[in-house]
Amino acid sequence: EIIRQSKQNIDYKEIAKQLPYIFKDPVKFDKKIDPRKLHFGSKINSNRQKRQDYHCVKKVISPTELELDNGLKIRLLGIKEKAEKKQQAIEFLQTKTKGQKVFMKFGQVKHDSQNNLLCYLYLQNKTFINRHLVKEGLVSTETEMDFKYKKKFMRTAETEGAYQG
Repeated sequence: EIIRQSKQNIDYKEIAKQLPYIFKDPVKFDKKIDPRKLHFGSKINSNRQKRQDYHCVKKVISPTELELDNGLKIRLLGIKEKAEKKQQAIEFLQTKTKGQKVFMKFGQVKHDSQNNLLCYLYLQNKTFINRHLVKEGLVSTETEMDFKYKKKFMRTAETEGAYQG
């Protein structure tokens, strides 16, 4: 016999008000990212929207930095901009991402030395933006840090004649 539990509507704010104490943490810490911009399925914050996996690119800052519709600034992992191809790379990103939904995947390292969120960026149809920039020769492969697709990026750059060590 299977017993199904009915979905409960729990008002966590009301329950918290009934507690004999309210915890206030006196220690403030510097968050690198506003946790409200990336949702991980919490039931406690009832006034937020459904979990949002897809975003739109609001602004292309540089060939390696973008701003998403939720205000989050990201840096593309595994690539370095080429000064001589900067404008072409920005135009390429604007063309590819205009009106498209994008999603992020993260590597082992979440932030760089300037506290930028590092990620691999994909279009909704799973087009790998970081790799396409390398393939087109618009950026070079980041060689100073290790990341998941380093060998793949370097092979792509070599076959396209775009590798600059």
